[in-house]
Amino acid sequence: MIPLADIQHFEWAALLVAVAALVRGYTGFGFAAIAITGLNLIWPPQLSVPVILLLDLVGTLGLLKPAYQYVDRPLIVRLGAGALIGIPGGLLILTQLPESLLKLTISFSVLGMTLILFRRPQSAARSLTTGKTCLIGSVSGAFTAAASVGGLPVVCYLLGSGLSPQVQRASMVVILAATDLLALLLLYLNDVFDADLLTPFLMLILPTLIGVQLGQWGFHRLQPASFHSVALPVLTALSLSGVGLGIYRIF
Repeated sequence: MIPLADIQHFEWAALLVAVAALVRGYTGFGFAAIAITGLNLIWPPQLSVPVILLLDLVGTLGLLKPAYQYVDRPLIVRLGAGALIGIPGGLLILTQLPESLLKLTISFSVLGMTLILFRRPQSAARSLTTGKTCLIGSVSGAFTAAASVGGLPVVCYLLGSGLSPQVQRASMVVILAATDLLALLLLYLNDVFDADLLTPFLMLILPTLIGVQLGQWGFHRLQPASFHSVALPVLTALSLSGVGLGIYRIF
């Protein structure tokens, strides 16, 4: 295992993960995007991505049972089928792209998808066709394996779908748990996931679980009509910071 003294800025990492978990418990998405974008400022993606995938999966377990009654099952099946195609490509990016370029790519991707999320859903519901849904699932799978931010393409796709916030949140919880599990399995089979990840995982599991439970309590108490005001400002700030720092380090 990595010695605790060798992991820098533990307090910053714990705070980032707690905030990300709070957003995830409230909205059903945003944990990985917030945590990865923040942790990439202090840790290499080859460490932060598998650790966040692990934390995301563990934090999701408590959300699965209450979410299952609202989930859109045909939507989940189509997204999952697409994710099976996209995850191997994302794994290749994670293992082959240089660290500085990967960090910059992740930050730009999060920023771009966050800007899309700022656009309000249109009044007319958008048709979620099988082809489009499988394509988005493939993109989500690739982003999950490469950067642990696979939830954002799905959220962008669901905007304006006509689905209620409860159904959107429940579907996000289930599909992200499935893609996290598959991505972790492929990382393990390709020797990206090893015992060195155990120390940072154990360091961050408690703030993750506390944040998720507090967020879920807030969701059931407030019953929000939209998640924009909670997740998007945090995602924007972190992605802009990541883009700026990435450009500075490269040039």
